[in-house]
Amino acid sequence: MLLEERLIEAAQLEEALEAQVIHGGRLGTNLIELGFLKEKDLARVLGKKFGIAFASGEMVPDPLALALAEANFLDDNDLVPMRVDPTRLTVALIDPTKLEAIDALGFKAGKRVVPVVVPEFRMNQLLRKHFKAFRPLRPVDMNTLRPSLRGKQPGEPSPGEVKDLINEDDFAQLYAKAASADEEEEETIEGVEILDEPSLSGPRPRIIEPIGKVSLVASSEPPLVPLTFAEAQALLSKSVDREDVARTILRFAVSKFRRALLLSVHGEILTGWHGAGQGVREKAVRRIGVSLKEANSFRLVRDSRSHYVGPMKRGPGTAVFYKLLGGGFPTTAVMMPLLVRGKPVHLLYVDQGADELTPPDIGELLILSQSVARSYEAMIARSKAART
Repeated sequence: MLLEERLIEAAQLEEALEAQVIHGGRLGTNLIELGFLKEKDLARVLGKKFGIAFASGEMVPDPLALALAEANFLDDNDLVPMRVDPTRLTVALIDPTKLEAIDALGFKAGKRVVPVVVPEFRMNQLLRKHFKAFRPLRPVDMNTLRPSLRGKQPGEPSPGEVKDLINEDDFAQLYAKAASADEEEEETIEGVEILDEPSLSGPRPRIIEPIGKVSLVASSEPPLVPLTFAEAQALLSKSVDREDVARTILRFAVSKFRRALLLSVHGEILTGWHGAGQGVREKAVRRIGVSLKEANSFRLVRDSRSHYVGPMKRGPGTAVFYKLLGGGFPTTAVMMPLLVRGKPVHLLYVDQGADELTPPDIGELLILSQSVARSYEAMIARSKAART
């Protein structure tokens, strides 16, 4: 649909598909982060795709609407109640086919649900801000979008300054900063009729019937059991997605090191992805955000595209990093880049814990890093084949 409307070019779609395989998220999120697509155009096409109302820009939910459901339910189903009146509940969502969850919300509220589709990163922003949900930090949240190959568009955000590391409180504030970058954005909802008369619960959209129906299947993650080198190589060759890659690398890493962490490289930002080992908590790992604009060991590994063995420079930012990692400074640590087509897409960090030396025995990790590149290449090829 984006190609048909000439909102993007085929080469831009190809690059976004590669980014999606490596960094996850929805295709639209990656197109925006690469500077190929405006948020308002993405929202409009999503509305057209699902045949429902759509929204873009900064969004402020009605507190009365937010109180109609439990935070965990909304977090699990990517739903945010936005407006409420005596008979209707307007709900922002990213997947209108989740009818089971939508119906459950309407039943609990005792109202007819009016679905409004929003871009993925806006939903993450709403859930993080209003329900303290944990969502991975991405460039679009930090206002560090890559300049478009078509040139900067009017009203398009410019990259902003980023702190060295982001703690939990600062993380939530960054969403608001990104949403209001360059110029203020007002909430825009199209595809519904907004009535002029005032209401205690805000504007009242007319009802748009939901479409389609799918079955929802629950899934569970396998336990993180250490792997041998041979086992890790075999599993990497069978990786289906980026989560498989992360799980395999971490399972091997914890067989040799006490703490292991995978970080994602997004231009000038390094974000926490997954971690394992002594004192490491997944939710804390996903709060990590490191600026690569500053001279630090992380930037050295990214720029040199080579591994690093040695002490980590101490400072307030690094102290936050180790607090989120789950312990104190090691005497030495090891980091190495994971490359895809010669570009660093992840950094692997390992150590033996606080005040401990980390042995530089990383030969097998270096070999596995090459297997990671081959796994991503295979996944990118499958993703592109599925689109043709």
